[in-house]
Amino acid sequence: MKRKTILTAHIIVTSIAVLTIGCFFSFSLIAEIIGNQEFIRQVKTGILYCLPVLLFAMPMLGITGQKLAGKSKSPIVATKIKRMKFVAFNGVILISLAIYLYFRAIDNNIDSTFLYVQIIELLFGAINLTLIGLNIKAGMKLSGRIKRNTAHNN
Repeated sequence: MKRKTILTAHIIVTSIAVLTIGCFFSFSLIAEIIGNQEFIRQVKTGILYCLPVLLFAMPMLGITGQKLAGKSKSPIVATKIKRMKFVAFNGVILISLAIYLYFRAIDNNIDSTFLYVQIIELLFGAINLTLIGLNIKAGMKLSGRIKRNTAHNN
């Protein structure tokens, strides 16, 4: 497969992942702020039903990223790979939390335990969005779309 095709796929799945995680995060936060239990149930159901999108996008993101990285010894690439390992680990936790919160919500167990778990999920989601954002910035440095700072390459 041509490098340009792989890069295009990488950009598309990155966009899908960021938009999906961003929507999950935003709707969960809005639902908690509003506090309407029916809306919370709808959000948690929507997240559960949309998880397959993320379960497709994230591995594709990793695969295309690895293909683009090749055997590069660039410190920027090495940092991106380390971040993605952490994103993947957090992703497993986030999926577990999403499923747990879904079942609590549909069983009408929206209580303080639900809220504490929701806060943890929001923290992990924010961490993943930040790490993916840093990787997007690093990718733009690698592509030359933004200038590299030689004092701090990540």
